[in-house]
Amino acid sequence: MRSVLLALLALCGTQHAAAQTNPPQCPFDAGQLSAQLGRSFKAGVPENAMIGKGCRYDAEGKGNVKLWVDAGPNPAPSAEMWRKMANPPGTGWKAVANDPDKAVHTIPKADVSPFPSLSYERKGWLVSITVTGIDNRAEIDAWNAKLVKLPRIP
Repeated sequence: MRSVLLALLALCGTQHAAAQTNPPQCPFDAGQLSAQLGRSFKAGVPENAMIGKGCRYDAEGKGNVKLWVDAGPNPAPSAEMWRKMANPPGTGWKAVANDPDKAVHTIPKADVSPFPSLSYERKGWLVSITVTGIDNRAEIDAWNAKLVKLPRIP
C-alpha cells in the first residue's frame, strides 16, 4: 500500500509542486508553537514524510509530546480521498465547524488510541499536523482546539 501511495505522490504531486508556494520544511518557529500550544517546544527537525515535507517538534519537560507536520501538494484528487487512502479502514474524521480550509480532526479506528490532529487543504497543498504523547480525552479536545488556531500553511 505504501509503495502505491508513494507512486501516486510521484505521479500527481511532482507536476503540481512546481506551481505551488513552497513553505519552509519546518514552518513553525519553536517560540510560536510554545506560545500557541502552552508547552515549550524545541526547534523543528526536518524528517521524511508521506505527503511532502515533514518536520518534527519535540516538547520539552514532562511526557514525550511530539508534533509532526507533513505538508505538500495534494497527491490525490481530493483531501478526503487522500485521507481514506493513507489511513487504515475504520478511521473517521470530524469536520471543524466553519473552517475556511475544511479542516478535520482524525478519529482513529477503535483499536488505536486517540490523538490530537488537524488536516486541511489550502492552496493545493494538503497539510497534516499530528501530536503524539497526549492520551487524555479532555486534553486531546483542548489540543485540537489549539491546533485549529495555528497559522495555516502555505
